[in-house]
Amino acid sequence: MFKRKDLSATLDGLEIGATAPGRLQFVVVADGRRVAVRLQADEARWLASALLHWADSSETISPVRPVS
Repeated sequence: MFKRKDLSATLDGLEIGATAPGRLQFVVVADGRRVAVRLQADEARWLASALLHWADSSETISPVRPVS
């Protein structure tokens, strides 16, 4: 239907901080656009756990072939 373009972002300029009790927001700049991701505490814990798991096992993970 519509062809979508993937945006690309880096951690340069990453903004992260609390917005309220139990709430976190981080902002990345993707191809000149600011993207805000808002998380509740349980979502932030899940994301932190997933990133930690990946970091601990990343050297043993096989690359995934892109879907064409």
